Amino acid sequence: MTQDAHIPAPREEPEATPRIPKTHPARGFIVGGSLTALLFLLFIITGGATMGDAVSPLWIGFIIGILVALLGVFRLVGGTEAFGLGDTEHKHPTA
Repeated sequence: MTQDAHIPAPREEPEATPRIPKTHPARGFIVGGSLTALLFLLFIITGGATMGDAVSPLWIGFIIGILVALLGVFRLVGGTEAFGLGDTEHKHPTA
């Protein structure tokens, strides 16, 4: 039998090739959160729908958009490992 190139030979340890991402989604968080907040703010301003004395529930979308944009700024400043969201590989201690 011939051995396939992508299958290691018997009793041979496969070599792991670690993949380290060069970028992290900080800019995506900033742009996406800002656009979401802007759209909800436009809906609030131009909607014209009043609910009496109650606060419009559209403010929740605006606040979530601002929080996502702030998370992006934090990750841009803090790096890929801010909040532990960048490095999801399970690491074993080397002996």
